[in-house]
Amino acid sequence: PVHCMREALKTAKAETNEDKEQQSAELQRKACLLLGALADGDADVATKIVEEDGLEAVLEAVNWYRYHEDVGNWALWAVFILSYENPPNKVRNVELGGVPIIIGTMQNVTECLEVARHGIAVLFDLMRDENTPGGANQSSQTHKHLDVWQIRRSALAAGLHEAVLTAMETFSDKIDIVMMGAELLAGTD
Repeated sequence: PVHCMREALKTAKAETNEDKEQQSAELQRKACLLLGALADGDADVATKIVEEDGLEAVLEAVNWYRYHEDVGNWALWAVFILSYENPPNKVRNVELGGVPIIIGTMQNVTECLEVARHGIAVLFDLMRDENTPGGANQSSQTHKHLDVWQIRRSALAAGLHEAVLTAMETFSDKIDIVMMGAELLAGTD
């Protein structure tokens, strides 16, 4: 599925027909949904998907379709599922430039509750202090170190505060967005 997803995106980048471009976006949306669903609740499957470049494919899709609400929604959901409490996958997310892509998606798709929710959740999980219970580096020391401060600096440079404030203002009635957003803002001064 990952290979097919990447080949389809390569073809879509050359597309000039608007109907076919929408079909290509829908294919990427469904591929993100598939990869997230396969990994949901199974850290071993999530790790295998990332090892097979699935996370990279998801990030490429959401970066290309950065203004597409449905691709943004399901891609950020897939990123969350693939990365949540999975230190090696979090490291890979950061290595692939996932932080600015996530923030960019939130900045480009400001009216979608799920894009805001998934984007903030991924960022919140990535930037949790590693020394707190359940923090980013509580598992095996054999994994690459997740530098939370570097992630925070990268997020700030990509416009973290503006994206989070926009989400908090737009969805001020959603307690999860407000609470995680407030923690992200406090954690990045």
